[in-house]
Amino acid sequence: MPPSKGAAPAHTIEGKKELMKMRNTLLGLASVLSISACSTDPVSEQSAAPVPSERIYHSSYVGVATTPSDATVVFLRDSGLFGSGCSHDLFIDNVKVFAIRQGEQIATHVSAGQHFFRLETGRGLCPNIAASQESTIPSGAKQVYRILLPSDGSLRLTRIE
Repeated sequence: MPPSKGAAPAHTIEGKKELMKMRNTLLGLASVLSISACSTDPVSEQSAAPVPSERIYHSSYVGVATTPSDATVVFLRDSGLFGSGCSHDLFIDNVKVFAIRQGEQIATHVSAGQHFFRLETGRGLCPNIAASQESTIPSGAKQVYRILLPSDGSLRLTRIE
């Protein structure tokens, strides 16, 4: 059967070059896809889904500050495939407040002053890792934290606002 018009037969030098070029293109595409699948993408307060009530353990912390002496702290978890099967437990001053999954957000309120935020994961097939931040928050202030799991596997809790 003759080769299709425009394609060189695989047994010729031109055909081998063409096959190598196609193979390299496919390998490059596979590499890009595998790297992008391991990265996470930031979400906004508007685009992220709220943490459902069944993963809120202390509802007294949830919601924006209602008194002038309190402060609001928002947590946003990146979306993306890497780590998407793992919930992250968030502790405020050593109290487990909620578990957050990829693409979710939650607003909490705390009294003005110094607070300790700790993020943990490690159930099932998820790696046993943690991250923490300490912050002094003035009354009436709002702080926003991004929860991300980059491709190096290090859990991060980063203040972005």
